[in-house]
Amino acid sequence: MRKQLALLSAAVMCVLSGCNKVTFTENTAAVTTEAVTTVPVTEEATTTAAPTDATESITEYTAYDTSLLSSPEDIGLHDTDGNGVDYIFSYGGEEFFALYEPDNWHITDSYKIEDEDDILLICQALISVHPIHSADMQSYRAAEDMAFEWHQHNLAYSLLPDSSEWKSNAKDVDLDSKDEGKGLFNFLMDRPDSNEQTE
Repeated sequence: MRKQLALLSAAVMCVLSGCNKVTFTENTAAVTTEAVTTVPVTEEATTTAAPTDATESITEYTAYDTSLLSSPEDIGLHDTDGNGVDYIFSYGGEEFFALYEPDNWHITDSYKIEDEDDILLICQALISVHPIHSADMQSYRAAEDMAFEWHQHNLAYSLLPDSSEWKSNAKDVDLDSKDEGKGLFNFLMDRPDSNEQTE
């Protein structure tokens, strides 16, 4: 019985795997079973894209996820008006706006830059011009910590549906002292609906 079950299992596996020749030999007097199968040595793997939900619109944008920078100077960060507030930097052939307010860098469309090494270099360029205080207001934030916050914003942006009102907030990053060391969970917990809090 065990051999017949093994034979049946082998036959099913052969059929499912696409074997084109299966030969069965069974000797009932000696109760022996033999199975010969021809299995192709190489098979091509086929991947199929998951269907998208047609009810949800898909945001298309150019994302830079391959390191383009070798130093903070590569972005060409410069003050546009000489007031130390409005800055522009270049990345991947595109200009990005950076607004400096006391202890805060606001990067418009930061979601477009995804490469972690490049984000780190951009943060190094920003704090070389205007360092940002840490949460204790005594020391300053490290570029690594600011890059982590930026990455959390990018993660939130990629996970939120286009219909979410939070998505428009996640497309830009504010690198300030109050968000130092916070992960995605902390950001979401800090952003409950303000109408519910005031009622």
